[in-house]
Amino acid sequence: MPLRHFSVTDSCESIVAELRNNGVAVIDRLIDDAVLDALGGEIQPHIDAEPVGGGAFFGGAMKRVKEVAARAPSAADIFCHPVLTTLADAILLENCKSYRVQILIVLDVCHGGQLQPLHRDIGVYEPYLNHEPGAKEILLSWIVALTDFTEDNGATRVVPGSQRWTRERVATDRDIAIAAMRRGSALVFLGSVLHGAGVNTTARPRTGVVSGYAVGWLRQEENQYLSCPPDAAMRLSKQAQQLLGYRAHTPILGHSGERDHDWLLGPPKPNTEGEGYEEQSLQ
Repeated sequence: MPLRHFSVTDSCESIVAELRNNGVAVIDRLIDDAVLDALGGEIQPHIDAEPVGGGAFFGGAMKRVKEVAARAPSAADIFCHPVLTTLADAILLENCKSYRVQILIVLDVCHGGQLQPLHRDIGVYEPYLNHEPGAKEILLSWIVALTDFTEDNGATRVVPGSQRWTRERVATDRDIAIAAMRRGSALVFLGSVLHGAGVNTTARPRTGVVSGYAVGWLRQEENQYLSCPPDAAMRLSKQAQQLLGYRAHTPILGHSGERDHDWLLGPPKPNTEGEGYEEQSLQ
């Protein structure tokens, strides 16, 4: 089935409805050219320095740039974008008190290689956390196109509705949709949806920011405290710091000393009343 595309003027409620129904949506031209240009200038030297590879899981012809928040501060304008965070509010806050960036990398799909295997982003938590169809979501993933995504240059392949599938069901070609989209557009999908990069048969790389949000009680896939340590995070906004993980999930999970549990890099705010602990189940 074709993917449904939305404009930046469409209501977030309509996009949330599509995510709940089919698990995936495309928001056309979500990110301004000025942000894309700034990010491209910051990240391109790091892309140029990366070797092509990635192994079988990444198709063997991909460059991967990590530690993006520290290397390219303009990325904060994307992961703090109000449309993306509003969608995360709707999808994730029924299963957590707050959420944070799950991973933040730039992927450059180069010429050649093979199809990336279809996978679910929640798979990094198996077998320790099994997400069955119908369970509350723990991840909301997204990919923002830094170049146009086309079928020829390896646009992401995605399986709408696969969030409701059992683990045993295997996708066929008829189930797969191609997320062709213009530069600055965002592919947003539930962490339980099957997807994978295509093959680039063109001479130019296909580049995108790959990220998403995880419920705040779950360990991030990328350790942002090392990828974007406090000295780098302090150059970003308070919201960016919080989304990178510099906040506790409730006053309990992830607190540190006398730091404000809601903003760990902010001014001290001692929890003298033991706030949060009363929410535990007691005998």
